Amino acid sequence: MKTKTLLLVGLCVIGLCSWEAQAVNTKSIPINNVEMADPPSSYEKIELQGSLMLGINPNAIVAGASDVDIYIGFNQSFGNVNISIYNGMGGLVYNTVVNTDVQQVYIIPFTTAASDTFTVELSNANGYAEGDFDRTH
Repeated sequence: MKTKTLLLVGLCVIGLCSWEAQAVNTKSIPINNVEMADPPSSYEKIELQGSLMLGINPNAIVAGASDVDIYIGFNQSFGNVNISIYNGMGGLVYNTVVNTDVQQVYIIPFTTAASDTFTVELSNANGYAEGDFDRTH
């Protein structure tokens, strides 16, 4: 068995095996090298509360809503964060996962929503944070 493994490894090293090597970008931008992410002044601030916000920098996550989108800025690493938006009846209208180690700002297009009060919820294995915003048309 050891000889077969060594033969396969040797063939791959000289390029004779049928597997294709694919480039993988494993380099991430350290969060401390990024300027603080704040919503532009055209956004109405979404006040976030919850266990994800306890005991950390109060500006670790900032969020805002404009007429056309939702802005979420991560000023510290939280790993993978699930972002969900719910309407006033509790129905899920948007859901995604963001890797905050490599993406510190996430903008969600949100132009087709009806007038309502919405809740944005951010969660990961360490907790959650949520905040409400109004959309009127």
